[in-house]
Amino acid sequence: MTIISAIPVLRTTAALAAFLMAERRYDMVESAPPIDVDEIARLLGIEVTEHADPAAANTIGKITLSHERPARVWINPAENAYGPRRRFTLAHEIAHFCMHRSSDRHEFIDDKSTMNRSESYWDSYESEANRFAAELLMPQQLIESLGRRVIDAYKAEHNTEKMPLTRFIDVMAVKFRVSHPAMEFRLRNVGIGKHK
Repeated sequence: MTIISAIPVLRTTAALAAFLMAERRYDMVESAPPIDVDEIARLLGIEVTEHADPAAANTIGKITLSHERPARVWINPAENAYGPRRRFTLAHEIAHFCMHRSSDRHEFIDDKSTMNRSESYWDSYESEANRFAAELLMPQQLIESLGRRVIDAYKAEHNTEKMPLTRFIDVMAVKFRVSHPAMEFRLRNVGIGKHK
């Protein structure tokens, strides 16, 4: 059982990666993509459950933080049946755990508005968690290294000078197990949009 206070606040995915390597001997990107968010949650001592709860039908996910016991994440299976959605939900809750543990906030309940990039813009906790989740699931270094290999393989296979952007996004989304819109947004964020 991992007590929350035993793990430092980790404000960035780089800090999380460094902590996992130093304290758990785990390299997040070694066998990625995809990033194993379930393993990361386990290594952080976060208990993850998934079960129906009619009282929380509109909730996508929730994390409960306590200083006396492990953090608990609940994922609503009805809202997370699509694999990439579930992965993003868990990454988002891991972000709250890493970044937002404090004495005055013990629970984050996430619904469609808090998980939406546009709607969460004005809520710093939620926009930070969304950004952290995207960086966790789609690390820039991994996008760049794998992306180059994907493009080179496509160009060689099709005897062409360019790979269509939509095809690149499709391939990368499958490899990282994220949605097409999530990958498209992340690629724009890291400045990748033109492929040679």
